Amino acid sequence: MSQSDELDSDIPDRDTCQKLTEQFAEVTGTDEACAQFYLQDRKWDLERSVNAFFEATQKGGVSALTDGDEGELVVNVNKDMVNALGLGQVTSEPPSKFSFVSWNLDGLDERNLKRRTKAVCKIIYMEHPDVIFFQEMIPETFSYIEGKLPEYMCIAGSTEGYFTATLLRRFTVYYDSHRITEHSGSLMMRNLLTVEAHIGSLKLQLVNTHLESTRDHSAERIKQLKDSFKIAQDFPEDYTVLLAGDMNLRDKELELAGGIPPGIEDLWISCGSRKECQYTWDMVRNCNKELPGKFKPRCRFDRAYIRHSHPKRVVPAHFGLVGIEKVTSTQCFPSDHWGLHIHFKIEKP
Repeated sequence: MSQSDELDSDIPDRDTCQKLTEQFAEVTGTDEACAQFYLQDRKWDLERSVNAFFEATQKGGVSALTDGDEGELVVNVNKDMVNALGLGQVTSEPPSKFSFVSWNLDGLDERNLKRRTKAVCKIIYMEHPDVIFFQEMIPETFSYIEGKLPEYMCIAGSTEGYFTATLLRRFTVYYDSHRITEHSGSLMMRNLLTVEAHIGSLKLQLVNTHLESTRDHSAERIKQLKDSFKIAQDFPEDYTVLLAGDMNLRDKELELAGGIPPGIEDLWISCGSRKECQYTWDMVRNCNKELPGKFKPRCRFDRAYIRHSHPKRVVPAHFGLVGIEKVTSTQCFPSDHWGLHIHFKIEKP
C-alpha cells in the first residue's frame, strides 16, 4: 500500500466528514473552514479536535461519557475564549500581514507587579499582535496572562524561576512544534525558546531569547549571541526566522561578536533606524529603575533580527515601541523596558 493510500484510509466517507465538520463548528462557534483544518490535522477525531481548540485553559474541552447505552459527548465550553476569538474573523484566506511584539516584562520586580501585568494584557488586547516574545516571566505572571488572553496559545521556556514565553494568536498563527536549547555557559538559566509555526503557507521559526545580563558577563553574552545567530542561520531556507528578545547588548559587544552575520538583518535598521525607537532601556524617559548619581543610561538592549526565507516572503513595514505610557493610577510604566512592535507584509509565494 502506498503512503497516499494509507493516508486516505484515515478519512471517513463524505457524509461523515460533513457531519463532523458541522458538529465541530456548532460546539466551537467557528465556521466549517476552521473545523476542517482541525479535523483533518487530527484524522477526523472530533474529541481530539475540539480539545485542541480549547487548549488555552483547562476549563474548556470535550470528553466522552459512556455510562449509558450510547456514547455521548460532554462539552465544557470556555466562554472567555469563545468571546475573545469572536473578536476576530475566521476565514479560509491567510492574512497578508502580521505583527510582532518582543518585551521584557520585568517580572522580578515585585513593585506594582499585578497592575503592571494587567496593563501589559490591556496593551496586547488593544494591539492584538500575532506573535509575542516575552522575557522575565515568572509562574504567577505567566498564569495571569494565560488566563487574561485566551485568544493566544502560550508556550513557556521554563516553569521555574524566571523565563521566556512565546504567544501565538489563534487562527492567524498555527503552532507546529517547539524546543528549548540551553545556553550551556549561562549562570542565569538563559536559553533559546524556538517555536515552529505557520501563517498560511508562510513557514516561521520563532526564536525567543534573553541573553546574560550585566556588564560583568559580557564574554558569556557575546558567546550566546554568536550561538543564537548560528542557530538562526542554520534553519532550512524555506523558513523565515525571527530572532529577538532582551539581548542586554552593547554595540561594542556586537562588534566583538563579529557583527551581524550575512543573511541576517537588524529590524530596527531595516525599518529606517528611527531615533525615537532606538533605546529600549531608557532611564531618561522611564522612571521604573533608579541609579545613584545623575547619569541616566540609554541602551538598545532589546533587538529583533530576521533571516529571510528563499524566496523572500516577508517585508518589514514598521518598527515602533509599546509600553511607553504610565500605568493608570501609578507613577510607573508596565516595565522598565519598552517593548518592540514590528509590522510585516506577507508576499504571496
